[in-house]
Amino acid sequence: MPTVQELPPHPKVLIVDDSVTVRSLLSMTFEKVGYEVVQARDGQDAWDRLNAGLDVNVAFLDIEMPRMDGLTLLSNIQEDERFKDLPVAMLTSRGAQKMKQRAAELGAKGYFVKPYIEDVLLDSARRLIAGEVLLEVEA
Repeated sequence: MPTVQELPPHPKVLIVDDSVTVRSLLSMTFEKVGYEVVQARDGQDAWDRLNAGLDVNVAFLDIEMPRMDGLTLLSNIQEDERFKDLPVAMLTSRGAQKMKQRAAELGAKGYFVKPYIEDVLLDSARRLIAGEVLLEVEA
């Protein structure tokens, strides 16, 4: 198990969702407890920003989005050495075990189904940044 790290003083979260409403609500949730929030409208937007040097402490990705879906973005992040330490969690309306398992196999560290509970999501973000894995690949 990795050692638990101290949280940065102003952690930065990347919210990737094609819904403006979801991005806005998540931004408010994180900002009110001191996070800096970066929003991306889909996987391609997020991937472009990461490749341009965006540095974040944790990312929450929707699965179903235009241009590049969340699982493709997750796969790209996991395959790129520059982002190997970025904890990524899925935040989606897709609650099927098969989808959860697929995300785990691709390297997601957490999986949350909308509608989310604010306190659970905030606690999970803190734990992900600290190095915990909240989603395990099932045998």
